[in-house]
Amino acid sequence: MAERSIFAQIDEIKEVLEQRRREHLRSHGRHERAAAEHVLRLECVLKTLEWVRDNQDDLKAYARNRRQEAERGSPK
Repeated sequence: MAERSIFAQIDEIKEVLEQRRREHLRSHGRHERAAAEHVLRLECVLKTLEWVRDNQDDLKAYARNRRQEAERGSPK
């Protein structure tokens, strides 16, 4: 299975988030609380993906260093 780029994932979450925000504005009662929680979760996912996008070079370097340490048998 092909992996989607971080940019595609961010675009998808932004679309879903905007849709859920509109639905939240129209919701009432217990549905309103559930909708608000869902919006909050999507906002957190979006912020995480944006952070990963903005720090992907550092993350790749960290992963490369960890892999090299593991190959050498160095402790974590």
